[in-house]
Amino acid sequence: MSSSGPLAQWLSEIARNINQSDPTAVGITVALLTAGSAYCSWRTWRHVSHIRLIEDTPTCKIRSAPQGYVELEGLGKLMDGPPIVAKLSGLSCVWFRYRIEEYVATGKGNEHRWETIDKGESTDTFWLQDDTGRVVVDPEGADITPRYKDTWRSDSSMAGIARAKGFIGAHAGGSRYRFTEERINSGERIYTLGLLKNVSSYTSQTSVDEDLRALLGDWKKNQPALLQRFDLDKDGKIDEKEWMLARSQARREVVKNRQEQINTLADGLNVLGPTRDRSRPYILSAFTQTELAKRYRLRAMLYAGGCFLLGLATVWVFNAKFL
Repeated sequence: MSSSGPLAQWLSEIARNINQSDPTAVGITVALLTAGSAYCSWRTWRHVSHIRLIEDTPTCKIRSAPQGYVELEGLGKLMDGPPIVAKLSGLSCVWFRYRIEEYVATGKGNEHRWETIDKGESTDTFWLQDDTGRVVVDPEGADITPRYKDTWRSDSSMAGIARAKGFIGAHAGGSRYRFTEERINSGERIYTLGLLKNVSSYTSQTSVDEDLRALLGDWKKNQPALLQRFDLDKDGKIDEKEWMLARSQARREVVKNRQEQINTLADGLNVLGPTRDRSRPYILSAFTQTELAKRYRLRAMLYAGGCFLLGLATVWVFNAKFL
């Protein structure tokens, strides 16, 4: 393309306008472009790190999965009790996210825009099940990628939107609405990457010393049994050495009972949730590992392109004004 082409002339005109602009305004523009480029660079790095984690972390079977950061795959299943029902469609699922937008005037002539008036997502737990066992999934705080996404408007027809129709009826007045709903259905295969931990609450339990005092107190109330077990010299009383023996035996019994309680609580009650560590994301996806990695790779490429273009624009604006 020749230097006198339409694009070159257009860029030259913009450069002249920038050169004649207020230095403070141009400086702010350069700062904003730099911040945008840095943000795109960070997002590129985040998506690349997600790809590495997905591809490098081995997939565990649920029964043999260790406590900690793990990768699991299985079917999403509803737990016992009230079903999880999508907010807009009324369909049963294990997770949903929705958004309601209203078409409103901007106040600038005949211009309109879609404004979000309600949104949310489910935080109810559900089962992740494979052929070896199951764990509880807590979706709160996860980066969730559902497979199903429905979008419709108040002036369109769609099966199964009874709840959306009820919303329209309650907000009659001629406004136009747009509804968006994403779902992970029950029985759908789910890929997960998160922190697996046990739900047993140790903070609500009494301490070993408290349990020990309680057990020894019970033994003291039954003196004949206490003497039969620990009165080794048969003198009819418990001396200091025999009492130390009783305390040691009581501690062993307390520790054993507590471990049995922990094992009982732990059976089938492992929970997958967020890590609270930014370098280890919590991911739930209805797409396979390969599909999810491709999606992150595409996003990384788009953000990398944005980083390059914004960086190029930053240099060009700076040169047009200050050099």
